[in-house]
Amino acid sequence: MVICALLFALILSSCSTTKNIPKNDQLFIGLTKIEYNNYDNEKENTDHFTSTKEEIEASLATAPNGALFGSSYYRTPFPYGLWIWNAFSGSKNKIAQWITKTFGKAPVLMRQVNPELRASVAQSVLRNHGYLNGTVSYQIVPQKNPKKAKIGYTVNFGRLFTVDSLEYVDFPQMADSLINLTKNDALIKSGSPLDASIMDAERTRLSTLFRNNGYYFYQPNFASYLADTTAVTGKAKLRLQMASNLPAITRRKWYIGNIRIDIRKQFMEELKDSFSHRYFTVRFNGKRPPIRPRIILADLRLRPRQQFSYDRYIESSNKINGSGLFSSVEFNFTPRDTTGRSDTLDLNLSCTFGKPYDFYIETNYKNKINGRHGPELVIGFTKRNAFRGGEKLDINLHGSYEWEQGGNVNGSGGNMNSYEYGADASIEFPRLVVPFLKRRRYFTTPSTYAKISMNVLNRPDYFKMHTFSAEWTYKWQRSDKLRHEFSPLTLQYQKLNRTTAKFDSILYANPYLQTSMQDVFIPKIRYTLTYSSAMRSRNPLVWETTFTEAGNILSLGYMAAGDKWSQTDKQLFSNPYAQFLKLETDISKTWQLGEKSQLVAHANAGIIYTYGNSSAAPYSEQFYVGGANSIRAFAVRSIGPGSYTTDVSRLSYLDQTGDIKLQLNLEYRFNIFGSLYGAGFIDAGNVWALRDDGYRKGSQFKFKNALKEMALGTGIGIRYDLEFLVLRLDWGVGLHVPYETGKSGFYNIPNFKDGQAIHLAIGYPF
Repeated sequence: MVICALLFALILSSCSTTKNIPKNDQLFIGLTKIEYNNYDNEKENTDHFTSTKEEIEASLATAPNGALFGSSYYRTPFPYGLWIWNAFSGSKNKIAQWITKTFGKAPVLMRQVNPELRASVAQSVLRNHGYLNGTVSYQIVPQKNPKKAKIGYTVNFGRLFTVDSLEYVDFPQMADSLINLTKNDALIKSGSPLDASIMDAERTRLSTLFRNNGYYFYQPNFASYLADTTAVTGKAKLRLQMASNLPAITRRKWYIGNIRIDIRKQFMEELKDSFSHRYFTVRFNGKRPPIRPRIILADLRLRPRQQFSYDRYIESSNKINGSGLFSSVEFNFTPRDTTGRSDTLDLNLSCTFGKPYDFYIETNYKNKINGRHGPELVIGFTKRNAFRGGEKLDINLHGSYEWEQGGNVNGSGGNMNSYEYGADASIEFPRLVVPFLKRRRYFTTPSTYAKISMNVLNRPDYFKMHTFSAEWTYKWQRSDKLRHEFSPLTLQYQKLNRTTAKFDSILYANPYLQTSMQDVFIPKIRYTLTYSSAMRSRNPLVWETTFTEAGNILSLGYMAAGDKWSQTDKQLFSNPYAQFLKLETDISKTWQLGEKSQLVAHANAGIIYTYGNSSAAPYSEQFYVGGANSIRAFAVRSIGPGSYTTDVSRLSYLDQTGDIKLQLNLEYRFNIFGSLYGAGFIDAGNVWALRDDGYRKGSQFKFKNALKEMALGTGIGIRYDLEFLVLRLDWGVGLHVPYETGKSGFYNIPNFKDGQAIHLAIGYPF
């Protein structure tokens, strides 16, 4: 009865959102559109103006009750949090108090928003960005209900002051020489906006420059600016002047002395054991350190008798922290003595281990881009520093059940249920495990990854397949732009343990499918090169190319034994092995059109060529298009190869793959409001067979037909940016399919409802 009464009270209170507003206050219901005036002189500094405007809007932003996606302008018509607060906040009933605390939201009052203070903060933002005469004013905008009000802000930019000249004053001779050598790197130049953040960044640049050259104790605030804004109208003459009363230690170069490494298993653990070698001391507990010291030293870029460098210190800290082994890492630099004559800093590096073991259980509901969905369970165990070398050992068991319900443009559909289970065991070494490899410097810590896995896929109406695989992979990065990944050994064994009469009939009718799904070993060597433009690039480019070969080294061994290269049915462990060359490249380019809008172009292409021991590529290596990250108007594997199609629903998922792939995407991304973004896109692509397989009519690639055999789709989407992940919903609409549908013209989709798809996914498609 009590709950029913509370629910009834909630319904009654929902008629009014202002019942609990104090007499001398109003309910804030959002901002009107901010008015910007007097910024015509901003043509040469568009980016600066845009960033200033964004910062002003952030300082003025206030979310009202029921804000739509955190917007300061738009509200939902159902501010249920406020309704619940109004209904239950005054009750002494414990259930009502719990409902209020859990689901209620107190009214956002005008006095809490404090527009006068926010306008003052926004005005400070203007002046910090060089608009020294800028002002921000506000007005209360009344509504029909006098207990509700909006706020309207007016921003008057005024003249943008720029830098006329910059002079460095009173720096010691050595520091002055460093400044002159790096003048081209100065962040403040003639004509730059008189921006406080840029001025602070220049002081920080100088501080980093000095500290990289041994001046450990120098700080950015040891120098200050003097500005003359009267000499030249609208411009400022700047002087960056070093303080005259700094202690002697700030003007002296410092060198690394002794290095002591403390290795603790627990915080505040007292260390009783140690060993020393020349300038190094390692302290720990037990017969031996819990981790080999050279693992830490490999990431430590500071060495005894070496000039202190701030960049090397930061690099060392990032690498040691990034290993994932330690819960805390502390660097302490201490002068050798306090007489004022020492130039030596002793380093104490304290490393405290995190939890060595992780046991995890993951339950997921998988919704794959191939249209299959269902629950999944993963149970795993992880051990860090498994063999005292920083290794990470991971063992897991996994199982899932999936079903597929979907169709193609012709309206045919299928239902292929399956379950899957298996186990993985992997170990990752924080180094390159290569004999006789000389120590080299890497941009990030290199790694060696080894993995073995077993998987069983059971589609009860069709087949049961076992897949065994082993992998050994090296990953390294010598610069911030190039990343390498090399797998000298990847071995996969695919075996069909059981097939049904229904599936046998499919294989009998499709020789190409029969060949690609036979029991086979796939011994591969793979190399991937990834190029990424500079991290701060306004229009970034990412280009990844992967080359894979399989079976060629093995075939050379057979040739040495007297067999011919072209001889087929050669075997490894009593099973045929795959032999092919595969090349795939993927490129994405982003053009920044505004602070919150981009145009992104993407292309993906690949080719696989089989020969020697193989007449067709293994099914797992073939290309396909369609799905949430491909041509979004169509389901996965519902297009191609070429102009081939089938109206037999049981085949639509199985045989629409190819040896050649071309996919092109263009997407415009823009901000709607707050954290909600929109997108408009157009996708095109297809796959083709390299050879005529004899039964998939129109599947073979012919250059003259390639353009008209490209499937085309368009659509719109929304993205909600949660910062740590992006939720994506795309609606794709088909425009053209490469096969005959019975409808003439370029738009040949027979039924509009069959030529569309909706995809819910996480992350951007490319």
